[in-house]
Amino acid sequence: MFKDTSKIITNFAKILFLSLQKIFSKIDFTSKIGHLLSFFRSWSHLLGTLLFCFIILYYPIGGYLVNKIDKTTDYELKVPPQQSQIIEMMSFLIKREVNDHLWTPNLPFIFPSYFLDNMPAFQMGLMNAISRTTFVFAKRQPSASKESLNTLKKASEHLRYSGTIWMFSPQNHLTPAPSANSQYRKAARFLDEYNQALADGEYLFYKNSDDLAALTQSITDNLWRGVLSLENHIREHSSDCFDFRSDSVFYYNQGKAYAYVLLLKTLGNDYKEQILAHELYEDWTRAIKYLEDATLLNPSLIRNGTLDSSVHPNSLVTLSYYLTKAAFITQRITDKLEKSSKGYSHAN
Repeated sequence: MFKDTSKIITNFAKILFLSLQKIFSKIDFTSKIGHLLSFFRSWSHLLGTLLFCFIILYYPIGGYLVNKIDKTTDYELKVPPQQSQIIEMMSFLIKREVNDHLWTPNLPFIFPSYFLDNMPAFQMGLMNAISRTTFVFAKRQPSASKESLNTLKKASEHLRYSGTIWMFSPQNHLTPAPSANSQYRKAARFLDEYNQALADGEYLFYKNSDDLAALTQSITDNLWRGVLSLENHIREHSSDCFDFRSDSVFYYNQGKAYAYVLLLKTLGNDYKEQILAHELYEDWTRAIKYLEDATLLNPSLIRNGTLDSSVHPNSLVTLSYYLTKAAFITQRITDKLEKSSKGYSHAN
């Protein structure tokens, strides 16, 4: 049987070879090459062809090389005890996205990443989480010095800058404006300065239950915003034949979830004593686990199918589920902290 199969394959190969030999023997390659060279004797034809090839290859290959949605969560930052781990993590993430990777949300059409939408959405969601957390820190942490504006407030102001501005601001009629990259780099420097000031004893890092409750409440509110945006998009567009925005909505909220995984881990290290004292360790780890599950979602194609479909899944529903679970737990953490704080004040 093996010999018969081998003979069939051999005969088929011979027939295919002879057929191809006959086909190519009828082609006059010399004349074809001559026609091709005569076509390129014209500079306009040559430049046009090169430009066409450049456009065809530049965007897909360049975009593929630029595209990097970094979901690494096993970072171990070495921070002295008197400094803040969450401040160090926020500075690290900003510098990672702006310096180590390419900040893509503000790049114009001359860059190959212009047609990317998943990576820019992920980066914008990540920066949104960092910006809101820095704002709460700046509001809750007073400065020991009496300067006009402390570094945390400066960092918060720079992080609220629009991430889509490259060199011109549309609101100012194409007037030159600072890029988002430069503003975020300044924010990272201010965060580093704050941490260094903590080490030098210039600022005081107050760690109490009220501040922790304010931070977890901010995280809860932002997660609920994500859930609401996902639900609105599902309700309004799940019946569309083509939904080209579902992947951007998905990755924007996944970027927030990813940021909060790292921020909750480092925040837990900063406020370890308060978490253990209020018996919040189990809830804290569960919230991180749900956010990690949201971060690990990696569908090959983001679908916003109808909810009763047995063929087309809905990736947004899955992400919304994990964000909802995490939001419920962080809200419970906040309630426990606030309840304990009120009980302590009444006792006194």
